[in-house]
Amino acid sequence: MSRRGLGVIALILGAFLGLGVVGCTSEGPSTDLADTGEAISCDNAAFVYAKRANSSQDMLVAEGYLDAIAENEGHFFGVVADGNPWAFDVQLTSDESNGRRKAKAIEGLKAEKILGANWNAQTEEVDLFAAICEADRRLSSSVAEGNRNVLVIIDSGISTAGLINFTEESTREALLEPEVLISTLRERGDLVKFENIDEVIWFGLGETSGDQASPNQGTTKAMEYLYRALFEAAGVEGGITFRPGSGAAPTEGVPSVSAVDMPRIAYDSENDRPMRPGDNVEFDELKSNGAIKFDNDSDALVDEAAAREALKDHINQLIDFPTLTVAVNGYTSTVGDESYNLDLSQRRADTVKALMVDAGVPESQITAVGMGEDATYETDEQNRRVEIVLG
Repeated sequence: MSRRGLGVIALILGAFLGLGVVGCTSEGPSTDLADTGEAISCDNAAFVYAKRANSSQDMLVAEGYLDAIAENEGHFFGVVADGNPWAFDVQLTSDESNGRRKAKAIEGLKAEKILGANWNAQTEEVDLFAAICEADRRLSSSVAEGNRNVLVIIDSGISTAGLINFTEESTREALLEPEVLISTLRERGDLVKFENIDEVIWFGLGETSGDQASPNQGTTKAMEYLYRALFEAAGVEGGITFRPGSGAAPTEGVPSVSAVDMPRIAYDSENDRPMRPGDNVEFDELKSNGAIKFDNDSDALVDEAAAREALKDHINQLIDFPTLTVAVNGYTSTVGDESYNLDLSQRRADTVKALMVDAGVPESQITAVGMGEDATYETDEQNRRVEIVLG
């Protein structure tokens, strides 16, 4: 099959004929709620997707949007996201007057022209930003009053070429501070306006397979922050929603995208966000389930291995981001002499710093500060704590 060839897949056609059509209107917010049976709002859509040997993505995860376009007899634009993205378009309509025949004809178009298209990546790189720009350009031909254009991305988000490139430090650093990269793109004139995209639905961000290790939870969440900030800065007002991918088996006989050793970022589960500069996390005896707990009237950890495990993600983040700094603040309860507690809190902060240095964090990245007594919380177990503040 040629690069732009379109093949017929009879089995897929048969499967799709057995699927219910999701309703579609051009009013109200767009949400992918295929699992609840609620309507998806879109008139036209561009799909950014490519089959790769180290990807576990499948177009069928977004089949509700294909149904919605067919229901509205709208335009479908396919963008194959590799190192040199290319696109094709399909008008999902038919001249048939009979309703059943029309629906069958449109289903046939979906199976042949969309699902049967050659979605195979042709390179070992992926320029995701260029693919998104191409999707916006293609959607410009379907802009009409009252129409809703949706961009559907089915990808891990680990781009390896172009302006968003996780093999380069600028993109990796943007996981911590997206605003810096966006400001740079804007100053260089590279931050184009996505004038034809009303909403973005992203399936499978951070989900990979094969030789590409999946990012940890904090890094995946940081990728969400980065891409959300990028779309908002580019003028997408309808929002961006992230949804799970298909978890399908990788495709054989197609290139793997160059594997990237993604940096590790700690995850703040309490606030469901990645740890970024300015953020802090507290480890008291209750929150850490006793993992970071000191012997009574001592700077010795009760269980050093447990403390190291509790701090692992923060340690890895500091190792992977050498410009990142951290303040380790130690606190005590109000029991005992105030000046003694100030010294004890410093020694406990020093203990945590030493543990992190021993695990591989350069000493220059860590400042240990004894904060002394504290009565912020109701219990001594909470006031006897260590706080980590990223800078």
